[in-house]
Amino acid sequence: MKYNTTPHGFIKVRERTRLGKRAQRFEVRAGDCGWDDGWSDCDNDRERSELYVAKDWKHGTDQWIGFSIYLPADFKTSSRVRTTVGQVKMKGGPTGFAGGFPSEPGVFQMEMKGNRYFLRVHVLSGPFDNVRNDIKDYNLASIDELRGKWTDFAVRVNTRTAPGTIEVFKNGQGVARHAFNQNYAPKAYYFKYGVYRSFVSENRAPMPTQVVYFDEVRLGRSYDKVAVERQRRAVD
Repeated sequence: MKYNTTPHGFIKVRERTRLGKRAQRFEVRAGDCGWDDGWSDCDNDRERSELYVAKDWKHGTDQWIGFSIYLPADFKTSSRVRTTVGQVKMKGGPTGFAGGFPSEPGVFQMEMKGNRYFLRVHVLSGPFDNVRNDIKDYNLASIDELRGKWTDFAVRVNTRTAPGTIEVFKNGQGVARHAFNQNYAPKAYYFKYGVYRSFVSENRAPMPTQVVYFDEVRLGRSYDKVAVERQRRAVD
């Protein structure tokens, strides 16, 4: 975990789990920002509490990610600012510019805004050191249907074939499929999850406190390896 040192930012809890004895609770309040030697969320209009899974994978593989998510009944979103709750990034991937600033675009984010929970895929083209970054969104669920209960997700990031695919399954049913025409081979991919809010000043008021629970986060090479309903042991 980086950029968040608040006592409430990340806690392992026992009172609410999808499976097993413990789950992970993320909380971000207005003004929760941090920094390290090379970056400052506070200076870049961002707030977050986010974990990086220390298990990279290479280009040319068929990778699956599984997790369960729970939103409290009083969970609030912004109609102007996106909240990222999961993302796949690249190490040694293509670079470009966004809004005149240097950018290292990722593969996708899973985002919440208004009443939408959606997949935002980065469709990249052009030179490796000056890529164009177009966006393709896919609706996954409404925020209303995620409140007050656990929902299981599995995401496939297939770069083994050309074109590859990005697929999302909700409670065992396919809800999104993107033809992943990725012409760039980064050194590695990795997964981050939690609560991350960028350009929070666009909300025109302090952002609401957001609490998100995660459980049963897994990486594997097939749906059966990551889908929570297929597991005999919990991730605690």
